[in-house]
Amino acid sequence: MKKLVVGFFKNAVAIAFWLIVWQVASYVIGNPLILISPIATFLRLWELAGEGAFWLSVWFSLGRVVFGFLLSMVVGAGLAGLCYKVPLLHTLFLPLINVMKSVPVVSFTVLALFWVSRDNLSVFIAFVTVLPIVFFNAYEGIKNIDPKLLEMARVLRASPVKTAVNIHLPHTLPSIFAAAASGLGFAFKAGVTAELIGFVRNSIGLNLHTARNFLMMEDAMAWTVTIVLLGYVIEKVFSLLLRRVDIWQSK
Repeated sequence: MKKLVVGFFKNAVAIAFWLIVWQVASYVIGNPLILISPIATFLRLWELAGEGAFWLSVWFSLGRVVFGFLLSMVVGAGLAGLCYKVPLLHTLFLPLINVMKSVPVVSFTVLALFWVSRDNLSVFIAFVTVLPIVFFNAYEGIKNIDPKLLEMARVLRASPVKTAVNIHLPHTLPSIFAAAASGLGFAFKAGVTAELIGFVRNSIGLNLHTARNFLMMEDAMAWTVTIVLLGYVIEKVFSLLLRRVDIWQSK
């Protein structure tokens, strides 16, 4: 408990320090079109939070990204399992996964505009950006399973389902959830970037695009703070889930 209080106090001091730096910098610059103060930013965020359109954009953006992320989790973990079982598939898919890992989000977004509708753009971008992370983590998790455990399962004539539930799943879930903890935050940022480039309706990205076009610095900073807060909540939720998985694995 003491460690939690100390950690919370340290984080609060650090956040307060940078808010003060931000406030002083905005005062020194003296131009709200270059840098607006944190007070004005949070006041504008409070105003936006009272509008239904704000929450519609947040839920639409978050929903699309989460759907693409979950899809990448299922496909990435499944593909990793198949590639482990069939080495030829690993040889065939590895170059494609490496290309997906290397291509910038902006390039993928431009290409995706030719392939998918604008409404599904952030789903696709979240999927292709997180898939390599999940694939490599899941593959390593499967590869590092103790062969003696698998041999024991064969000796005891355990069914494939029991082997998967009692051996594969507990040993690969931590790796998959570790990928999820970093991958979802990355997917969210990539998805918002795609929304901004693709002018996706009812999205955070479109609101950022509008704020930039009309030089609305208050709105731009308020939406940026929204992205930061959502990213923080997402990270904490998955950190909690990861701890739950660790507890389940240790039992």
